[in-house]
Amino acid sequence: MKKLVLLIAMLTLFFTTASIASAHPGRLDSNGGHNCSDKSKAKGLCSGYHYHNGNGGNNAGSSSGGQSYSAPTPKATVAPVLTKVAVYLNDVKQNYTPGAYMKNGTTLVPMKAIFESLGATVSYDNATKKVTATKDSKKIVIGVGNKTAYVDTNGSTSTITLSHPAEIYQGTTMVPLRFVSQALGANVTFDEAALVVYISTK
Repeated sequence: MKKLVLLIAMLTLFFTTASIASAHPGRLDSNGGHNCSDKSKAKGLCSGYHYHNGNGGNNAGSSSGGQSYSAPTPKATVAPVLTKVAVYLNDVKQNYTPGAYMKNGTTLVPMKAIFESLGATVSYDNATKKVTATKDSKKIVIGVGNKTAYVDTNGSTSTITLSHPAEIYQGTTMVPLRFVSQALGANVTFDEAALVVYISTK
């Protein structure tokens, strides 16, 4: 009788081990998991790819032993609000494209259009991202993204510190309004209530 019970126990242990082995064929991959066999799926022993080391949390679709993973949603970058500003040069309204605007409290104006209206010659070097303006014996150079402009007058170089770096907007170099006065000596005023810029050479 004892031998019969022992035999039954050994057979039960054998078939149980065989079922487990058939449910987990092959070796574990580098993630500590593997795919179930078709026989195991049919028997309901497992449903697909699963883990044994509990480190499957970094892989989407894990069926056991890990946590599901979803990529974080990137935060949208909020563009600064641009407030349109009208420009008058010697009491004549100018129609620049793009026009002047306020950004983060600074009034930015199109450098090339305004400097040329004031009699300067303006060129842009795409390789160095620098704008050069020349008028009479004065040469002004400023780089896009920089807050420092260089002014050469009869061989003497000085610098102008801008309140806001020069930037490209719709293919045009924009500079702070005050820079027009500092670089070319024009008189500039800004009516903040009316959002109007007045530039005068008279």
